[in-house]
Amino acid sequence: MEEKNTNQLNPAIKQTWLRILLFILMYIIGSALISVLAGVIIVATGYSSPNELQSFFGNNGNIRILILTQSFSLMAAALSIWVFRVFIDRKSILSLGFKIKGKFKDMLIGFFLGFLLLSMGFLMLYYTNKLEITGVAYDFSAILGSFILFIIVAVVEESIMRGYILSNLMDSLKNKYIALIISAVIFALFHAINPNLSILGFINLFVAGIALGVTYIHTRNLWFPIFLHISWNYFQGPILGFEVSGLNIKSVISHNVIGSDLITGGNFGFEGSILLTILLAGMIIITDRILARRTNLND
Repeated sequence: MEEKNTNQLNPAIKQTWLRILLFILMYIIGSALISVLAGVIIVATGYSSPNELQSFFGNNGNIRILILTQSFSLMAAALSIWVFRVFIDRKSILSLGFKIKGKFKDMLIGFFLGFLLLSMGFLMLYYTNKLEITGVAYDFSAILGSFILFIIVAVVEESIMRGYILSNLMDSLKNKYIALIISAVIFALFHAINPNLSILGFINLFVAGIALGVTYIHTRNLWFPIFLHISWNYFQGPILGFEVSGLNIKSVISHNVIGSDLITGGNFGFEGSILLTILLAGMIIITDRILARRTNLND
């Protein structure tokens, strides 16, 4: 449905920075309130400690707890987006980039790129003797649980960062690349409390924000970055055994990294490696040029 040409086009709060700030605050507060409510319910059932809760969930209890907590984030994100997009921005939620028709190819390309970049990084470390494989173990339940977890993570983060924040920045700034840079800074700051974060890790989170958003500034669609984000986290942690932004996830391949943290990423994982910086920079340049050329041809 087309939006009416009435005051729907005029946000209830004119200042973009204020809309974004209030949106982030609502999301954070909403996540906290939902988590507290869930905690009260869990304690009321008699599972008052993390160990007891993990035993309740059985095998791979930590993954299932993460799925539960991320589901709370998903609820808070959905509520925040609905309130701000409909009542503050006065636009449709679909206009954030959720239109799915004709986007299956983008999903496949995004998912494949995540796999390709991580595989290249893994092989570069392996064949330069910076990574030693110590074991391979297959646990279908853990693999499936991790996949579900990272679907939720990707939908939440992309809906917030690219969908709401970048979209609003693009509506208010003449230069879409400046909007992209600001959104990438916010994306990196959102991960600033992750364990074992290094300076290069923070820089790479910023660069990753650029990589995830570079298609959005040309297409205004979220499905490519969502599937890139899913693939990136999934192959990085549960399959190849790297930490995911400093978080240790049960994986198929176990390994030790050897040598300089600048190359290997150290305790933060591959996201703290200079190799990732180079790979992401190459992807950003190629993707931006292809899409910019396509946009010009369509114009």
